[in-house]
Amino acid sequence: MSKYVIVVPLDGSKLSEAVLPTAKAFARARLGEFVLTRVVPSLSINETVPADELEEITIRYKQDCQDYLDAIATSLRAEDCVVTTLLASGDQTADLILEVVDIAHADLIAMSTHGRSGLPRLMLGSVADKIVHRSTVPVLLVRPETESDHE
Repeated sequence: MSKYVIVVPLDGSKLSEAVLPTAKAFARARLGEFVLTRVVPSLSINETVPADELEEITIRYKQDCQDYLDAIATSLRAEDCVVTTLLASGDQTADLILEVVDIAHADLIAMSTHGRSGLPRLMLGSVADKIVHRSTVPVLLVRPETESDHE
């Protein structure tokens, strides 16, 4: 039986992590494993930051992102989950996540969404929307509860 791979894009926020309980339940039901990924955006040079400092900042930021993924992976492993991590670098977040899906031979993408619709989504764009429309594998979207959901 081949492994069932679930890619979980995270951005460092509690909102993105809200998918983890649902993804864990799904992984247990399918005997799946996780590939946690985070997209590290390109940092650009401006007049106030010299190029050598920018390189140092970029290296430090990538390490912080990897440390974040490693911390989430450690907590999942403590619950007997099989987890790998993968950083992606660039500015096209949805495209990079879909590349990770291909590299990992994923069967599912599980991610949180802000649940925006209408004008806010048109103005801000939506990584989740792009992934849903371009993915060749199923996408599980979880909209985290907010305090206003309980009022």
